[in-house]
Amino acid sequence: MTKKYAPLLALNAALIAAPHITLADEAHMKPAAPEGHAPIGVMGDHMHKAGEYMVSLRHMNMRMQGNISGTKKLSDAQVRMQPNEYADLPMMPDNLRVVPQKMDMKMTMLGAMYAPSDKVTLLAMLMQIENEMTLDTYGAMSNQYIDSFTTKTAGTGDTIIGALLRGGDTKNGAWHYGLALSVPTGNIEETDRVLTPMNTRPVMRLPYPMQLGSGSYDVKPSITYNGDWRGWRIGGQANATLRLNDNDEDYRLGDKLELQGWAMKNLRPWASASARLHMSYQGALKGQDSAIILPVPTAQTASSGGAQTALSLGVNLIGQKGLLADHRFALEVSLPVHQNAKGVQMKRQETVTLGWQKAF
Repeated sequence: MTKKYAPLLALNAALIAAPHITLADEAHMKPAAPEGHAPIGVMGDHMHKAGEYMVSLRHMNMRMQGNISGTKKLSDAQVRMQPNEYADLPMMPDNLRVVPQKMDMKMTMLGAMYAPSDKVTLLAMLMQIENEMTLDTYGAMSNQYIDSFTTKTAGTGDTIIGALLRGGDTKNGAWHYGLALSVPTGNIEETDRVLTPMNTRPVMRLPYPMQLGSGSYDVKPSITYNGDWRGWRIGGQANATLRLNDNDEDYRLGDKLELQGWAMKNLRPWASASARLHMSYQGALKGQDSAIILPVPTAQTASSGGAQTALSLGVNLIGQKGLLADHRFALEVSLPVHQNAKGVQMKRQETVTLGWQKAF
């Protein structure tokens, strides 16, 4: 897979190694203001002027624990009452027998932006992903607890390349379009050793949430607004992820729509605080990977998709002089407000994002 996408990775590396160019922040305010960019959890939030260049590094840690169906929390016993899609296969129980307990997903994102003109800003992003899930297994016939086990995956995620296109100005701000392509550089054939309801420990392909990419080419359109209102920096964004094809394992993840709005307040010349409301809806997975056949909710194709709302609070810092001049540092903590899951899915907990940005 690395050879297949070597030209794309080389292009991203070239962007990141490009010569440094003088920056003036694009934000309808004084340069280097701590609220000059959106909260660190927002992607593609701003454009640059001709010749400007920026690199960024984000690290996100998302935690999930327990299981829900719709908006209702489920006990382990209730999860084990759910039918198993693969009951017709040999040695498979009629109901689910493996119950997820907790999952941690860590994502490190290296980004680069460059503006060849005032009207266009190019962007690229590489991702490194680590997933870890702990599960409990119950006997196929006895329904008695056997033991818990942990599965892990790690590697390169999907690669994003695209552009932001200047839209227009309003009295107190500006808006722009975005169009990006997610290229399937993340592996979707990850395996690990599992504990089955027959008390065996084979190496098997892991369920869909443990894979490192979508496996498909995905178009990501967006529209973003940034402006000023009564001493606040405000913004909003609508974006989508549209799957263009079934992947090599004969399935595609559901399309996704996201809406978010934020407000930022300057606290000091070097610090600001932010609040952001984020809503998303994702369709159900279509198709099926014939190698993913475990009696666990995360392997059931009907247990995918749904709606979520989260509230995020953040702090944004920017160096004023010396070696830290114009270096941006940000922290954002996101907490779930609402989750409506299709089928049985893990319940989301907090997401913490740390970030650094530097423009030249």
